[in-house]
Amino acid sequence: MPLLRAEGIIINNDRTKILVQCDLAESFYRFPGGGIEFGETASEAIKRELIEEFDLEIDVGNLACINESIVEYDGKKRHDCTLIHWCSGGNKVKSPLIHNERTEVQLVWRNIEQLEQKITYPEGIIEFISSGSDKIKHLIVKKCYK
Repeated sequence: MPLLRAEGIIINNDRTKILVQCDLAESFYRFPGGGIEFGETASEAIKRELIEEFDLEIDVGNLACINESIVEYDGKKRHDCTLIHWCSGGNKVKSPLIHNERTEVQLVWRNIEQLEQKITYPEGIIEFISSGSDKIKHLIVKKCYK
């Protein structure tokens, strides 16, 4: 059964920086969010996760893209579907912002050039953001690890 997730692309007012989640070494970047609980919308899940994890209130906007990740590893198969929304309201955030429960996780402001230098999940998202397209994108990632 696919896992349904929601994440937010929190972008500053002049669209030059994005608030991303990473470890303290910044070995990778991803967008904040988490699993959608039964009965809640993707927008509600993004808001809940950011309040629970970082005491951060943001505005969730339109759907930006859908990411399907189909991965096979150790004989197991996993299919995740993530609804990624444009978000605003993070301009007052001073980074880094440390996770409330996992001190090795942080939110930091990074520009596109910085995000291009490291692995940024989901694959293909930086190209989509850079394109400036307002059309909803469907990103599909299929991997098999043996």
